[in-house]
Amino acid sequence: MSKPRVAIIGAGASGLTSIKQCIADNIEPVCFEASSTTAGLWRFTEVTEDNKDPHSSIYKSVIINTSKEMSTFSDFPIPPDWPYYMHNKFVAKYFDMYAERFQLIPHIKFNTTVLNASILPDKRWKVRYVTKGEEETESVFDYVMVCTGHHRYPRMPKYKGMEQFKGNQIHSHFYREPTNYKDKRVVVVGCGNSAMDISVELSEVASQVYICVRRGTLPWILPRLAKGKPVDHFGSRFFVNWLPRFIQNYMTKTMSKTIVGLPPAGLEPKIEPSSCHPTMKTNFYERISTGTLIVKPNITQLNEDGSIEFVDGTKIEDIDAVIYATGYQIEFPFLDREIVCDKEVLEEFEEEYRENLVWLYKRMFPPKYPNIAFIGLVQLIGAIFPLSEMQARYVTSLINGYVPSHPPIPEMHKEIRKRQEFLQKIFYNAARHTIEGFFFSELDYLAKDLGCYPYPLQIIRRFGLSLYWKILFGIPNSIQYRLLGRQSWDGAADAIRVYNDCEPSKIKRS
Repeated sequence: MSKPRVAIIGAGASGLTSIKQCIADNIEPVCFEASSTTAGLWRFTEVTEDNKDPHSSIYKSVIINTSKEMSTFSDFPIPPDWPYYMHNKFVAKYFDMYAERFQLIPHIKFNTTVLNASILPDKRWKVRYVTKGEEETESVFDYVMVCTGHHRYPRMPKYKGMEQFKGNQIHSHFYREPTNYKDKRVVVVGCGNSAMDISVELSEVASQVYICVRRGTLPWILPRLAKGKPVDHFGSRFFVNWLPRFIQNYMTKTMSKTIVGLPPAGLEPKIEPSSCHPTMKTNFYERISTGTLIVKPNITQLNEDGSIEFVDGTKIEDIDAVIYATGYQIEFPFLDREIVCDKEVLEEFEEEYRENLVWLYKRMFPPKYPNIAFIGLVQLIGAIFPLSEMQARYVTSLINGYVPSHPPIPEMHKEIRKRQEFLQKIFYNAARHTIEGFFFSELDYLAKDLGCYPYPLQIIRRFGLSLYWKILFGIPNSIQYRLLGRQSWDGAADAIRVYNDCEPSKIKRS
């Protein structure tokens, strides 16, 4: 009997771990990658005349916002002697090491763009694609795994006068380094991680930088380090699963005020820390205190003479550039939109929210379209790489019959609706929050079906109470999902101990 064939679209973090998991489960992967390299978003790419719209959106200085311990794949630990927070060069290097260790490159078609994927009457998928310098072609697959992520298509706001404004306007997707803005007057729109990164970086070289907070107040800003350790090291399984949310919020606020500082008067956050995606930029208030960075409210209009007006009636003159750090549209141009979001449910949600709404069972599967899964399409509070890996494990287990098949379509709709109601209850209404998720809850949800959830009694019986203590109270990581079940890893227990005890010399590799 021939192996099932799977088309994997994208060779970033989600694509690489999907290839690896297909190989592990005796499935034939064929990965299509539009660029000439792996690592997707995390491979820094210049914007040039020949490559005006690169897939990668990272700027030269980007550092990952999750610690290496939380970010690692479960059976190939990031070297424990690497920095807590990795520069994008380290992230790309890790993916290179991962691809080499598991021999993933031979399964990738580079410089190959998928033009269309359509379902056939026999429920298989026809994938039409073109490789640079070659003729367009097509192939049939038993399954499709979409691994292109959600940071590809810039989402621009709509302000009066944008077309006539004489200054330069770009989305943060195209920003690379501050040198082009030396001695310029710049407005950065948005107050998420990219907006704060870019505004702080520019404030060192520009003559004046303004950051426009569209909702009128600043978010809670978290530090990268607390007591000398990454802040996510304190987000143990016990902390996020057992402490009431109001206690978590109180502790987060206290940490923000103590380490980052107090926001300017009138700009204090009006929402709880748990109600939005976290923003991390420890020196943001410091730059405000110097006057080189000034906070402004939402824009009402841009004028042809280079001035910009705001909702509070103020106006600033002679603006040279506007950088819109306003997020991304979730788009898959090679698929019908209805595959990602059922038209019948769109009207249930407000206009802004439904712009980026995806309707996927278990955050992966369109109810009406079998044999296709979206990997990594979650805006995780925590590291996304482990979830992509867990989702890939789930999909290949589903193909091979190791997990139950999908329930009837109405049951899938019910589960998706319940998830969206939960998100709307927790987070404020915004397009960016349609795909939010929490590290442990998302991983645990799939791990229980896969049989790799770290059940206390099983862990204690097999590995002892001290290891379970590290799982419950220690540094959050995905290695704990390799202790039990199918495809467990003999080195998992030692790797957990190494990460928690900081003994780099003792770590083993899968």
